[in-house]
Amino acid sequence: MKAVRIHNFGPTEDVLQFEEVPTPEPGPGELLIKVEAASLNRADLGLRSGNYRVAPEDLPIIPGREFAGRVTKLGDGVSDFQVGQRVVAYTGTGGYAEYAKAKVSEVRPLPDGLDAAAAAAIPTVFLTAWFALMEEGKLKSGEWLLVQAGSSGVGIAAIQIGKHAGAKVVTTTSGDEKARRLRQLGADAVINYTQADLVAEGRRATGNRGFDVVLEMIGGEVYQKSIEVLAPAGRLVSIGGAFGKIPDTPPALTDERTASRFSITNYLKAQPEGFKQLDVALQWVRDGKFQVVIDRSFPLAETRAAQRFLEGRDHFGKIVLIP
Repeated sequence: MKAVRIHNFGPTEDVLQFEEVPTPEPGPGELLIKVEAASLNRADLGLRSGNYRVAPEDLPIIPGREFAGRVTKLGDGVSDFQVGQRVVAYTGTGGYAEYAKAKVSEVRPLPDGLDAAAAAAIPTVFLTAWFALMEEGKLKSGEWLLVQAGSSGVGIAAIQIGKHAGAKVVTTTSGDEKARRLRQLGADAVINYTQADLVAEGRRATGNRGFDVVLEMIGGEVYQKSIEVLAPAGRLVSIGGAFGKIPDTPPALTDERTASRFSITNYLKAQPEGFKQLDVALQWVRDGKFQVVIDRSFPLAETRAAQRFLEGRDHFGKIVLIP
């Protein structure tokens, strides 16, 4: 089969090798899946550079934390799925390939009418946004929510989840067209960070009150400004510094405000039953209650170009690979 592998860590997409590799065999409790679509995530960039949960001795490795397709083979002891069934998998690695294996605990069935590209784009962004907002941030109806980087995959999911929860949602982005599309997705207000000061505009939008919950994923100066716009008893939830550092230990804040770090990988390790929340998102998308936005699809052979596009920050929504 064809797959994309990393043999040596490096800072650029040049370390991605498109090559012929053996088709994996599912072990006990595993499925072999014919990949129809795989989604890109920023964690893939960290893996590529050697900064994400993979040691040099584990190389070569196939990236791709989430993908969708059809079950083609069952490992011993598998009874919950059948050959030919359409599924989505959230494995952490392995998705940049024509075939990938997954543990039964990492797979959910797809409802009829949901295409593979949309399904592959859901797990990371929906589960991250849902548990970061609803569990870590304890978002309540009527509260003010600020979603940084609204045009990212997690940002788009968080805006819709915030509105579903009854929050008043403000988000940030660059450019008028992105702002228009984010309002269509439900944002009550959009701050163009290239033209306006986040702190001043955030306070103006909330009547000088500040935000009850801030979901932050940029780091650096944006992290610091996110703290500044917190209301009394406000909660800052950071899901990683994509473009700047965040403190290893969140700072102690005044006025009952809190700052925390959230990792969906760590959360699901501690609460594996939370993975079944994905069924809700799949059904919502199938029923048209929740939108998955895919900016662009690339052939598997053009994975380098796909990762360059992801790093460029011009995309709106998710990027997928089609084997």
